[in-house]
Amino acid sequence: MCSDKYDQNFLKSKCVKIENFLTQAENQKIIESVIKLEAYFEKSTTSLGSNDPDFRISKVLHLAPISKDRISSRIRLVLPQVLAKLGHQEFPIARIEAQVTAHNHGHYYQTHNDNGTPNVAKREITYVYYFYQQPQQFSGGELVLYDEKIDNNYLKPANSFKKIAPKNNSIIFFLSRYWHEVLPVNCPSKNFADGRFTINGWLHKS
Repeated sequence: MCSDKYDQNFLKSKCVKIENFLTQAENQKIIESVIKLEAYFEKSTTSLGSNDPDFRISKVLHLAPISKDRISSRIRLVLPQVLAKLGHQEFPIARIEAQVTAHNHGHYYQTHNDNGTPNVAKREITYVYYFYQQPQQFSGGELVLYDEKIDNNYLKPANSFKKIAPKNNSIIFFLSRYWHEVLPVNCPSKNFADGRFTINGWLHKS
Protein backbone atom coordinates (compact mmCIF):
# COMPACT_ATOMS: atom_id res chain seq x y z
CA MET A 1 0.00 0.00 0.00
CA CYS A 2 1.09 3.57 -0.58
CA SER A 3 0.23 6.75 1.25
CA ASP A 4 -0.89 10.25 0.26
CA LYS A 5 1.86 12.84 0.27
CA TYR A 6 1.43 16.41 -0.88
CA ASP A 7 4.41 18.09 -2.52
CA GLN A 8 3.03 21.38 -3.79
CA ASN A 9 1.08 20.21 -6.86
CA PHE A 10 1.73 16.48 -6.50
CA LEU A 11 -0.46 13.90 -4.78
CA LYS A 12 0.61 10.29 -4.40
CA SER A 13 -2.15 7.74 -4.96
CA LYS A 14 -3.28 5.15 -2.42
CA CYS A 15 -4.50 1.61 -2.84
CA VAL A 16 -5.38 -1.30 -0.60
CA LYS A 17 -4.85 -4.89 -1.72
CA ILE A 18 -6.34 -7.89 0.07
CA GLU A 19 -5.26 -11.37 -0.96
CA ASN A 20 -7.38 -14.52 -0.49
CA PHE A 21 -10.46 -12.30 -0.38
CA LEU A 22 -12.90 -15.22 -0.76
CA THR A 23 -12.53 -18.84 0.22
CA GLN A 24 -11.01 -21.15 -2.37
CA ALA A 25 -14.39 -22.80 -2.81
CA GLU A 26 -16.14 -19.46 -3.41
CA ASN A 27 -13.43 -18.37 -5.83
CA GLN A 28 -13.67 -21.61 -7.82
CA LYS A 29 -17.46 -21.43 -7.93
CA ILE A 30 -17.33 -17.93 -9.43
CA ILE A 31 -14.80 -19.03 -12.07
CA GLU A 32 -16.90 -22.02 -13.10
CA SER A 33 -20.13 -20.02 -13.15
CA VAL A 34 -18.70 -17.20 -15.25
CA ILE A 35 -17.25 -19.55 -17.85
CA LYS A 36 -20.70 -21.13 -18.29
CA LEU A 37 -22.19 -17.68 -18.93
CA GLU A 38 -19.90 -16.80 -21.85
CA ALA A 39 -22.84 -16.39 -24.25
CA TYR A 40 -24.34 -13.62 -22.06
CA PHE A 41 -21.31 -11.35 -22.12
CA GLU A 42 -21.61 -8.17 -24.17
CA LYS A 43 -19.11 -5.81 -25.73
CA SER A 44 -17.96 -3.22 -23.23
CA THR A 45 -19.01 0.40 -23.47
CA THR A 46 -18.08 3.39 -21.34
CA SER A 47 -20.16 6.06 -19.63
CA LEU A 48 -17.14 8.29 -19.05
CA GLY A 49 -17.54 10.66 -21.98
CA SER A 50 -15.29 9.02 -24.59
CA ASN A 51 -16.74 8.44 -28.05
CA ASP A 52 -13.72 6.43 -29.20
CA PRO A 53 -14.88 2.83 -29.84
CA ASP A 54 -11.32 1.62 -29.20
CA PHE A 55 -11.03 3.37 -25.83
CA ARG A 56 -12.08 0.19 -24.04
CA ILE A 57 -12.01 -3.33 -25.43
CA SER A 58 -13.38 -6.15 -23.28
CA LYS A 59 -16.63 -7.95 -22.56
CA VAL A 60 -18.97 -7.43 -19.62
CA LEU A 61 -21.78 -9.19 -17.81
CA HIS A 62 -23.88 -6.47 -16.23
CA LEU A 63 -26.22 -8.76 -14.30
CA ALA A 64 -24.06 -10.72 -11.91
CA PRO A 65 -26.30 -12.53 -9.42
CA ILE A 66 -23.69 -15.27 -9.11
CA SER A 67 -21.31 -12.88 -7.43
CA LYS A 68 -22.85 -9.55 -6.44
CA ASP A 69 -24.31 -10.52 -3.06
CA ARG A 70 -21.22 -12.44 -1.98
CA ILE A 71 -18.80 -9.71 -3.00
CA SER A 72 -20.95 -6.90 -1.61
CA SER A 73 -21.34 -8.49 1.81
CA ARG A 74 -17.61 -9.18 2.05
CA ILE A 75 -16.80 -5.62 0.98
CA ARG A 76 -19.07 -4.18 3.66
CA LEU A 77 -17.27 -6.34 6.22
CA VAL A 78 -13.77 -5.07 5.38
CA LEU A 79 -14.72 -1.51 4.40
CA PRO A 80 -13.94 0.20 7.73
CA GLN A 81 -10.36 -1.14 7.64
CA VAL A 82 -10.02 -0.30 3.92
CA LEU A 83 -11.16 3.29 4.41
CA ALA A 84 -8.81 3.69 7.36
CA LYS A 85 -5.86 2.54 5.25
CA LEU A 86 -6.91 4.86 2.43
CA GLY A 87 -7.16 7.75 4.90
CA HIS A 88 -10.76 8.23 3.83
CA GLN A 89 -13.63 9.06 6.15
CA GLU A 90 -16.46 6.55 6.45
CA PHE A 91 -19.53 7.52 4.44
CA PRO A 92 -23.12 6.31 3.95
CA ILE A 93 -23.24 3.86 1.05
CA ALA A 94 -26.13 4.41 -1.34
CA ARG A 95 -25.39 1.25 -3.34
CA ILE A 96 -22.64 -1.06 -4.50
CA GLU A 97 -22.34 -1.51 -8.25
CA ALA A 98 -20.93 -4.76 -9.61
CA GLN A 99 -20.21 -6.18 -13.04
CA VAL A 100 -18.13 -9.04 -14.37
CA THR A 101 -15.51 -8.04 -16.93
CA ALA A 102 -13.65 -10.46 -19.21
CA HIS A 103 -10.35 -9.43 -20.80
CA ASN A 104 -8.94 -11.72 -23.45
CA HIS A 105 -6.23 -11.43 -26.11
CA GLY A 106 -5.56 -7.80 -27.03
CA HIS A 107 -8.10 -6.36 -24.61
CA TYR A 108 -7.36 -3.23 -22.56
CA TYR A 109 -8.85 -0.05 -21.06
CA GLN A 110 -7.17 3.29 -21.71
CA THR A 111 -6.45 5.89 -19.01
CA HIS A 112 -9.60 7.12 -17.26
CA ASN A 113 -11.15 7.80 -13.89
CA ASP A 114 -14.44 6.40 -12.67
CA ASN A 115 -16.37 9.44 -11.47
CA GLY A 116 -15.41 12.23 -13.86
CA THR A 117 -18.83 12.77 -15.46
CA PRO A 118 -22.12 13.83 -13.82
CA ASN A 119 -23.83 10.46 -14.30
CA VAL A 120 -21.19 8.66 -12.22
CA ALA A 121 -20.17 11.50 -9.89
CA LYS A 122 -21.36 9.66 -6.75
CA ARG A 123 -18.88 6.82 -7.20
CA GLU A 124 -16.55 7.18 -4.23
CA ILE A 125 -14.48 3.97 -4.04
CA THR A 126 -13.54 1.61 -6.88
CA TYR A 127 -12.84 -2.07 -6.30
CA VAL A 128 -11.46 -4.79 -8.59
CA TYR A 129 -11.63 -8.46 -7.63
CA TYR A 130 -9.45 -10.74 -9.81
CA PHE A 131 -10.18 -14.34 -10.68
CA TYR A 132 -9.05 -16.74 -13.39
CA GLN A 133 -8.28 -20.39 -14.07
CA GLN A 134 -5.13 -22.01 -12.71
CA PRO A 135 -2.54 -22.34 -14.06
CA GLN A 136 -2.72 -18.83 -15.47
CA GLN A 137 -3.08 -18.85 -19.27
CA PHE A 138 -2.53 -15.15 -19.97
CA SER A 139 0.00 -12.41 -19.28
CA GLY A 140 -0.30 -8.65 -19.03
CA GLY A 141 -3.52 -6.99 -17.93
CA GLU A 142 -1.84 -5.06 -15.13
CA LEU A 143 -3.71 -2.22 -13.45
CA VAL A 144 -1.77 1.03 -13.72
CA LEU A 145 -2.73 3.48 -10.96
CA TYR A 146 -1.45 7.00 -11.52
CA ASP A 147 -0.37 9.57 -8.99
CA GLU A 148 -2.02 12.97 -9.39
CA LYS A 149 -0.92 16.48 -10.16
CA ILE A 150 -2.88 19.69 -9.67
CA ASP A 151 -3.06 21.67 -12.90
CA ASN A 152 -5.21 24.83 -13.02
CA ASN A 153 -7.18 23.55 -10.02
CA TYR A 154 -7.90 20.23 -11.77
CA LEU A 155 -6.54 16.83 -10.75
CA LYS A 156 -4.77 15.17 -13.67
CA PRO A 157 -2.62 12.02 -13.99
CA ALA A 158 1.02 12.54 -13.12
CA ASN A 159 3.92 10.77 -14.84
CA SER A 160 4.47 8.49 -11.85
CA PHE A 161 2.40 5.40 -11.19
CA LYS A 162 2.27 1.97 -9.64
CA LYS A 163 1.65 -1.19 -11.65
CA ILE A 164 -0.46 -3.91 -10.02
CA ALA A 165 -0.43 -7.42 -11.48
CA PRO A 166 -3.75 -9.29 -11.44
CA LYS A 167 -3.58 -12.02 -8.81
CA ASN A 168 -6.26 -14.66 -8.52
CA ASN A 169 -8.62 -14.19 -5.53
CA SER A 170 -7.26 -10.76 -4.63
CA ILE A 171 -9.10 -7.45 -4.50
CA ILE A 172 -7.88 -3.87 -4.95
CA PHE A 173 -9.56 -0.75 -3.53
CA PHE A 174 -8.79 2.85 -4.53
CA LEU A 175 -10.50 6.24 -4.83
CA SER A 176 -12.75 6.44 -7.89
CA ARG A 177 -11.26 9.81 -8.84
CA TYR A 178 -7.83 8.26 -9.48
CA TRP A 179 -6.69 7.95 -13.07
CA HIS A 180 -5.95 4.37 -14.04
CA GLU A 181 -5.77 1.99 -16.99
CA VAL A 182 -5.68 -1.72 -17.81
CA LEU A 183 -2.69 -2.74 -19.92
CA PRO A 184 -3.21 -5.09 -22.91
CA VAL A 185 -3.75 -8.77 -22.18
CA ASN A 186 -1.85 -11.49 -24.02
CA CYS A 187 -3.85 -14.73 -24.14
CA PRO A 188 -2.35 -16.97 -26.86
CA SER A 189 -5.23 -19.48 -26.90
CA LYS A 190 -7.87 -16.72 -27.23
CA ASN A 191 -10.25 -19.06 -25.43
CA PHE A 192 -12.76 -17.25 -23.26
CA ALA A 193 -12.09 -19.54 -20.30
CA ASP A 194 -8.36 -18.72 -20.35
CA GLY A 195 -8.79 -14.98 -19.92
CA ARG A 196 -8.45 -12.42 -17.15
CA PHE A 197 -11.69 -11.95 -15.22
CA THR A 198 -12.74 -9.37 -12.67
CA ILE A 199 -15.73 -8.46 -10.59
CA ASN A 200 -15.33 -4.72 -10.59
CA GLY A 201 -17.53 -1.99 -9.30
CA TRP A 202 -18.04 1.11 -7.25
CA LEU A 203 -19.29 2.19 -3.85
CA HIS A 204 -21.70 5.10 -4.28
CA LYS A 205 -21.87 7.83 -1.68
CA SER A 206 -25.36 8.87 -0.56
